[in-house]
Amino acid sequence: MAVVFLDLGNLKQLNDSDSHDVGDAALQATANDHVARLGGDEFAIFLPEIGIGEAEETGSKISFAINNALRCYHSVIGSIGKACFSEIDRSFPEMLKAADELMYEVKRSGKGSVITRLIGNND
Repeated sequence: MAVVFLDLGNLKQLNDSDSHDVGDAALQATANDHVARLGGDEFAIFLPEIGIGEAEETGSKISFAINNALRCYHSVIGSIGKACFSEIDRSFPEMLKAADELMYEVKRSGKGSVITRLIGNND
């Protein structure tokens, strides 16, 4: 399984420059039945029964779809961290934290991309 952590970078700038209504529209452009908003500009996506290869492909598709949906909202860009687990040997908050840490790696490297990592028993 995989847990995906998505951050919409620069959403605050959009809210401040164009209004909260425009920011809300950008959020609505990203959300659907498979995406849970954690708060602010952060979302989680749960991908059960998926291998790392499928997770990498799915992450690329998610990134493309999110950034395509946001293209009319200048400066807002999605950064995605995907943590893949071969075994469910930890709590959901721990899995979410692993994906969140990967998302921050993306943000530190310039935003707007995806990182996928297999997380094992010792990570």
